[in-house]
Amino acid sequence: MPQVRITAPGHIEVRETEPPEPGPGEALLELHSAGICGGDLSLVQGTNAIARYPALPGHECVARVLRAPADSGLAEGGYVVVYPTLACGTCRACAAGRTNQCPEMTVLGLSAPGGCFADRFVVPANQCIPLPDGVGRDYGALIEPVAVGCHVVDRAGVRDGDTALVIGSGTIGICTAMVARARGVRRILFADRYPGRASVLEECGFTEFTTAGGEELAAWVAERAGRVDLVYDTVTQTPTASVSFEVLAGGGRYVAIAAAKPGHRLDLPYEQLYAREIAVIACRNYDRGDFAAAIGLIAEGSVDPRPLCTGVYELSHFEEALTALTEEPAEHLKILLTRAELLGSDALRMGRGRKPPTDL
Repeated sequence: MPQVRITAPGHIEVRETEPPEPGPGEALLELHSAGICGGDLSLVQGTNAIARYPALPGHECVARVLRAPADSGLAEGGYVVVYPTLACGTCRACAAGRTNQCPEMTVLGLSAPGGCFADRFVVPANQCIPLPDGVGRDYGALIEPVAVGCHVVDRAGVRDGDTALVIGSGTIGICTAMVARARGVRRILFADRYPGRASVLEECGFTEFTTAGGEELAAWVAERAGRVDLVYDTVTQTPTASVSFEVLAGGGRYVAIAAAKPGHRLDLPYEQLYAREIAVIACRNYDRGDFAAAIGLIAEGSVDPRPLCTGVYELSHFEEALTALTEEPAEHLKILLTRAELLGSDALRMGRGRKPPTDL
């Protein structure tokens, strides 16, 4: 079976190997789909602060259970999403259910063994969350970014009549907006440097979009909405933070979403923060409850992330998928990997109205 390995920064192997055997407390899973995210790109590039090499990458996935411990509650043949965060279970954060804040936290496929970029792989059975019928095969690894959106929206909260600006219309920005809309945010504006994102946003039901930045963006927001109650900043750099404080209303919330890089700093305008009592809220990954929330929203039809899938590649073409993401960032949101026999099948949908890539 094919398996992807990153032996060191810049060194990718796609090799044939025997399927693994599960140990005590482990489940053997067969991949349905796995998403490539920014963490995987930085793992390859050598810029991921928590990466450990060699690595079997991949932490966004849905898979089918082949074998599981009898007491795990997992049904063989059923579909699961893997919760990729490992935590100590005993610290103050873990006791409160905030496993994403555990000082010992590791992530499968990045800083812990057990990534999912393989036809078959093993993970601790207690990291598997069963999925309702149809959700696993229809939505696949797109469940994970919706869980990020659930965490972001719940951290900042939603008040009756809220309006929001999303800076960055990538996968996380759009998932956050879809969850925010489902939670009750009544109006959502978008800003992004790629004009082509407008068509995907329309497909997702969002029509207010601009490529303006800086003062032009502030003027655009003022013209349409006056000020907004929430800014979801997926870029989280000083320039985007500065414009956020320009457009936030009194009592507004600035929500910092981007993963922090080593030495990452923000220069915030304290005068505005003080005068309008703006809250600054940081968001890191998710907790297990965010996956349950994401599954619920998808199952009930409140959130449909399928339009975000812009490509599907078989595992053995991992490097081609990386090239597409890095060389054509304006064309891609979420690229999924899958087993060769599922490529182009009904079990792996491309999103409403989307055509599969020509090489499928």
